[in-house]
Amino acid sequence: MASNIGSILDLEKSPDIIDWNRNHEKKFSNLLLANDRLFDALKRIGYKAAIGIAVMLTELIQMRLKGVYRNIDTDQEFGPKIESLWAAAIDPLYLKTSEFGDEYYDENNEPTPYVSNWYLMEFIMYEYTNNSFYIHRYLKNLSMLTRHLMPNQGLFDKWFAETVRKTTEIFPCSYDYADLDFDDTSARYDCSCDAPVPCEFFFSPHFEYSEDTAKPVLNAFLQSLDYNNNPWLCTPEEMLEKGFQGTPYKVG
Repeated sequence: MASNIGSILDLEKSPDIIDWNRNHEKKFSNLLLANDRLFDALKRIGYKAAIGIAVMLTELIQMRLKGVYRNIDTDQEFGPKIESLWAAAIDPLYLKTSEFGDEYYDENNEPTPYVSNWYLMEFIMYEYTNNSFYIHRYLKNLSMLTRHLMPNQGLFDKWFAETVRKTTEIFPCSYDYADLDFDDTSARYDCSCDAPVPCEFFFSPHFEYSEDTAKPVLNAFLQSLDYNNNPWLCTPEEMLEKGFQGTPYKVG
């Protein structure tokens, strides 16, 4: 599935070097990094769909870096984490913990882009699993990080702009940031009514979203997960204890 996007973004022709140093890490990990135009576009995306965007960008980063840092086994290290993130994009109660770790260094003990990637994902998923309204604010960092790593930024810009447009059109945000009281730390968003977005929506150019097309691929994905051997996934019993409504690992 993801290989389609790899071809579109020229990831298969990526050079095996990355423009990265500690200044880049400092820039993209800065939670106050400003990009008003990008943030304005991202905050119009629906709640769960914004999480889907974050997971999609994380998976793109893993694809881009796979052949660069050979001391890190991308599939073994990040595969279970990404599976848990896609499950959480369906319902936050699937995620056992948002502490993914971000201590990823190269063979010379220099930080890699994985550090910024997973640092940002910890913040995004922490806010998501705590029902914060403000999940979009660190998504801009992740978007800018992904763009920096792409071998052809022009192709990425075009593809990402269309992805954001399409996602916003089908999954618009149900609230406006202008109406939020940033001083109200107790405000929580109930995302239980938000439609879950399958990864096919982002990674398959030919996938046409509807409830009828989404349900079978979501169920197929959930049924493929091994929650007993993935430390970032809750078991069905743990989900029910946390208040999950319905049958765990099944979209009703």
